Amino acid sequence: MKRGSSRWTAVGWHHLYLEIPEDWGIGAVSGDASTGYLRLDDAEMPRIELRWEPARGQEPIDKVVERYLKNLTKKGRKKAPPIKVRRDLNLIKDKRLLENRAVEGFHWRIDGDEPIQAYGILWRCEVCSRIVFLQILGRAGESTMTLATRILNTLQDHPVGDTVVWAMYGMKFEIPVTCALKSHSFLTGQIKLNFTDKSSEIELERLSLAEMHLKGRSFEEWFQDTYGHEIETLDPLSEERLRHPGVQASGTTVDPETVHKRLAWLPWRRPRRRPFDSCSWHCTDGNKLFTLRRMGEGAQPEVLLDIAQSVVCH
Repeated sequence: MKRGSSRWTAVGWHHLYLEIPEDWGIGAVSGDASTGYLRLDDAEMPRIELRWEPARGQEPIDKVVERYLKNLTKKGRKKAPPIKVRRDLNLIKDKRLLENRAVEGFHWRIDGDEPIQAYGILWRCEVCSRIVFLQILGRAGESTMTLATRILNTLQDHPVGDTVVWAMYGMKFEIPVTCALKSHSFLTGQIKLNFTDKSSEIELERLSLAEMHLKGRSFEEWFQDTYGHEIETLDPLSEERLRHPGVQASGTTVDPETVHKRLAWLPWRRPRRRPFDSCSWHCTDGNKLFTLRRMGEGAQPEVLLDIAQSVVCH
């Protein structure tokens, strides 16, 4: 851990939100809004484990903690040093987080050749009916409790209002709470997130190293070369509206759900086209390209613009 690091960033995932040191990143993610797992790592080791699942009726919170910690001890090797556990710790200092939640804090430690410890909480929220388990790991001698307390007191498990925050890899934005994550892709230099609601699909793509993609072209030339084959209307977006020069477009595109790999030559297996509207911009400060697209009937450029204006891109 970089002890001198003082810069922090946000992570938002499936209506969960917390703030972490900037040099920690997503190491593993699985599941959906109902049940899932998120691990955050630094350059040396896992630092945060976050799990969520539906609450099982009114199961007492101490029994839930006991179940989670029992699973933890089962994962240890037979010849490994015993796990020392302390429970009923008061790690949540922000009293607002205790409203409508049953909470228990805990600490565990494993001694030996590579001693490790963790501080964490498990809570059951009466508003979103989820159980959330969050633990922060550290080595012996690190100020893990101080760090963990700061992180734990930023934790949120459901949005307030009609939008929800998503944040990862230095990017943060708000999207209507009715949109559910359909798929995601984290590749080197590219982040792509697909959301769906009842009538449409929204996709946000971020490309790093913008100058490599532009290859000496202006942003407008790059956009035309990349998307021009499906664009029907194209209008500029001013910096006053988007903080960066950008473009707003509409047209029709192939629906990926209807792309058939077998017998594609048959007329009834040809891909279906769907209308879309989009906005795209070049963040020169962050050297990144962003494209936000909505596929569905009835153009809603203002909905897209609201999302685009919420994007923290550098």
